[in-house]
Amino acid sequence: MAEIEIGGDVGGVVSSLTAAIRGEARRLGFDFCRALPLGQAVHADFFERWIAAGRAGEMRYLERHLDKRRFPALLGEDGPPLKSMIVLAVDYFQGALPAELANDPSRGIIASYAWGDDYHEVIRPLLFQLDEFIRAQTGRTTRGKALVDTGPVLERDWAQQAGIGFTGKNCCTIHPGRGSWLFLATLLIPEVIAYDPPPTVIEQPLFSTDDLVNGLSGAGHYGQWSIPPVAHGESNAARLATCGGCTRCLDACPTDAFVGPFHLDPQRCISYWTIESQGPIPCALRPHFGNRIFGCDICQEVCPWNRHLPARTPLLEGLRAQQDRVSPPLLEGFRAETPYWLDGDAFAVHFRRSPVKRARRPGMLRNVCVALGNWGDPVAMPALRQALADADPLPRGHAAWALGEVRRRHQIAEIGPILFERLRLETEEWVREEIDTALNVE
Repeated sequence: MAEIEIGGDVGGVVSSLTAAIRGEARRLGFDFCRALPLGQAVHADFFERWIAAGRAGEMRYLERHLDKRRFPALLGEDGPPLKSMIVLAVDYFQGALPAELANDPSRGIIASYAWGDDYHEVIRPLLFQLDEFIRAQTGRTTRGKALVDTGPVLERDWAQQAGIGFTGKNCCTIHPGRGSWLFLATLLIPEVIAYDPPPTVIEQPLFSTDDLVNGLSGAGHYGQWSIPPVAHGESNAARLATCGGCTRCLDACPTDAFVGPFHLDPQRCISYWTIESQGPIPCALRPHFGNRIFGCDICQEVCPWNRHLPARTPLLEGLRAQQDRVSPPLLEGFRAETPYWLDGDAFAVHFRRSPVKRARRPGMLRNVCVALGNWGDPVAMPALRQALADADPLPRGHAAWALGEVRRRHQIAEIGPILFERLRLETEEWVREEIDTALNVE
């Protein structure tokens, strides 16, 4: 198909069409909408080195389509050549978790992005609607490529190039006025459109891919930009954007998951283990999880750019917090009337449309057992005994560990026979090892 310009100043018509696209994106519920030409992802070399180092772990999907991650235009193999990318973002910040909940070890902490419905399912249909709107304006008959954090696109690279924000040392996209609580999405289209100016570089980052792979110094200064106003309702003043010499996110990570700025090792990350992994959590890491049962916001919570942000209600209703998903009592899901940690059907109903379903019931029960072990209160013993008899070995092993923690703290004699009885029945070797360790803990 012929290239169609929908930006610029040709008779003012295309400029008004560009404004109409922004207006439609806002009407659909997007806080940010920026456009840029397709090219090569800036950090494709680092990403490939990161993959080669085995960082992806069980996230094998990240190892596929490396060529398309580098050149997203290759995603248009079944239609006309893709020429432009529209980068969109949704601000999901709804306020900090109240201290009385965050500091209560009897409750499980769920990352704030999962307080509402699954953002993939909420945002994806809106991308289709935006593409349909553009097609209605230009006469295009083929669909664009709509991606919400699931396709082979290095979204944070493009978000920075588009001027939505800058990539912080904690690997998050940070907008200096709205912080890092952003969902990113992209729409790739064959039209040639009017592109937005990128951030103005004030201080050029000076480091190589090798430096990044090996681990940069935390306190180093790695770039400074002037970010144009990009969110609806912002003033026309550009904002200075940089991490400077700040190391708060790197210092606060309880599992030392950062190799250095911009380089996260997922296999030391709480989010990876509580969401992505379907295996046993390494014993050495468990005590550092506290009561975080799905994801982790620590590196965002301590970021100066996220301080003093006003609580807000997301434009998209599906993303709004559901109170039973904010900080649920750990023992609630073991009750006969609400057995969602123990029963697959109850789990599916309780977490309907929630991203928590990504971890699956056995994975979430594993996470809850770790949190109960870190709490260490004897009141958790009946629940842990139920988890110790679960049909899936994953929670059984972690329940044994948690019972060992309760036994270690309170010297409760009856825990020994409970573990011995399970050891007599257990067939999984790694679970037997967990039970043996729990029996011998001092």
